[in-house]
Amino acid sequence: MKLIYIAYGNVSVFDSQVIALLNYYIKSKKVDRIILVLGLDYKTKSNNKLKNLDPRIEIKLYKQYPQYLLIESLTIKSIFKALRTIENVEDYIVHVRNEVTAHYAFKAFNKLKANSIRLIADVRGAGLEQLTEFSNKNKLVLWLKVKQRKQVNKSLKNIKNLSVVSDSLKKYVYKNLGENINVRVNSCLANQDFKFDDTERMILRKSLDINENENLLLLSTGGDNAWQNTKGTIAMLTEKDFKILNLSKTEIPHRNVITKFVPYNQMFKYLCAADAAIIFRKKGVTNQVASPVKFSEYVSCGLPVLTNDSVDLITDYIKLNNCGQILNSLNAIDSTILSTIKKLDRNSISIKGQLDFGIETIANQYIDFYKSI
Repeated sequence: MKLIYIAYGNVSVFDSQVIALLNYYIKSKKVDRIILVLGLDYKTKSNNKLKNLDPRIEIKLYKQYPQYLLIESLTIKSIFKALRTIENVEDYIVHVRNEVTAHYAFKAFNKLKANSIRLIADVRGAGLEQLTEFSNKNKLVLWLKVKQRKQVNKSLKNIKNLSVVSDSLKKYVYKNLGENINVRVNSCLANQDFKFDDTERMILRKSLDINENENLLLLSTGGDNAWQNTKGTIAMLTEKDFKILNLSKTEIPHRNVITKFVPYNQMFKYLCAADAAIIFRKKGVTNQVASPVKFSEYVSCGLPVLTNDSVDLITDYIKLNNCGQILNSLNAIDSTILSTIKKLDRNSISIKGQLDFGIETIANQYIDFYKSI
């Protein structure tokens, strides 16, 4: 099997979701040849994240321009130039991450006259609602963005093969695009490193000067997007005098907040060290249909999750697997709840999490999808 994987590189989860997946394909011999068609910001010359990419994976670069309808032809033309350097392009399965990038790629393949291409669009969320619920752009720019989204949906209907990150997003896609499309659910993955390790837990808690009787709550985000509600969540928890491990680039100055931005390959140690993770998001379609990367990593490390019912995937998973609690508000978090959470069997949560969200599981699901088309 030969694969062309098209992705924009300037996303916080590029290392954990793209590099990890492609490296796994090559090392496990699931795919014989991979070409990564990588979008870099039009002002950028390189992407230092490629240092972690397996050298057997070939790279073609294209320029990613701002995602505006009036200039999208520039990105499409750049993707077209990258694709036309690939011989016998129709021999490949094409996997495109993100629905807007899939729209661009679909237009580029049309320009290439590659009519028999086998293409999968990897839809990561409710893009239109993400704009309408959280965008702070002026009305004209927002109108143009919404107009572009309608063009994106038109391309997705023509692509027909879609991967989505949750059952709720699958329902959303059918509702908005119709049911005459082939949709598979492939949630965000957790790499092999994400598993519970009690020894690493004790070592790291000692280095952080956290004794075993203290409760350490974790928040971890690759960014500080409006829908993640990181600052608001930390502000509420510090008022209750909890110790917070903030794994983020955003420094929160407070005596009870430990801020770290750690390398991806060290992240699992901090997840093992924490007692519970917090995912409290604002309610709306954007979050309802999401599959947060961090949730996959949390449960793979056996880390219980305290959450509201804003993300359907998380709510359903916790109810089914007893790996956390669903609360009405952050104010409900107290010593009694944390005492109950700490009694959960982290090894069991970890084993189940790896089975459901581990890279081997998600990669095999994608491979099955590739073979089906």
